[in-house]
Amino acid sequence: MLLFLKNALEPHVEPVYITGSDKCNECHRLKNNGDQYSVWKSSKHSEAYNVLLSDKAKNFASKIGINAPETDEKCLKCHSTEFSLKGTEKAKYYNITEGVGCESCHGAGSQYSPAEVMKDENAFLSSGGVKGDSRTCKPCHSDTANKELILKDNACPFQLNDFDYKVSMEKIKHPALRDNK
Repeated sequence: MLLFLKNALEPHVEPVYITGSDKCNECHRLKNNGDQYSVWKSSKHSEAYNVLLSDKAKNFASKIGINAPETDEKCLKCHSTEFSLKGTEKAKYYNITEGVGCESCHGAGSQYSPAEVMKDENAFLSSGGVKGDSRTCKPCHSDTANKELILKDNACPFQLNDFDYKVSMEKIKHPALRDNK
């Protein structure tokens, strides 16, 4: 009887998990919703993981003692959603090859993905949603270019240009669902 009362009084909390950009695509590919998925898919973010499979990345990694950049956390923290949200569970259908997906900027989507939540900014934010801004970019994009071409904590060895948030945001910005009700 006590166990029943304990369970009845304590609300069940669903775990937050990464759904993957393909799940986001179910609604965010629609033109009348702003087609945010196409903006992401045509960006370098969607190819971030594949960069780690390139000869350039493998050669660099080899020189600094990394056997496989596509499995090393030093590289994956900025080239995958999974490692940018380290410690967050992921859905079985999430695929690391999506690169830097929607949830890298907007938080793990399992709680905010229902349409009624997405259309209400307060509900979106209180359900774990994040409005992408310069703070979501800075962990992977350094203000200054890495001209030494060395692996640093705050700069990829291949970031050849200074990071300008305003210019970069113009390339990746997309309309919010609530803008297209």
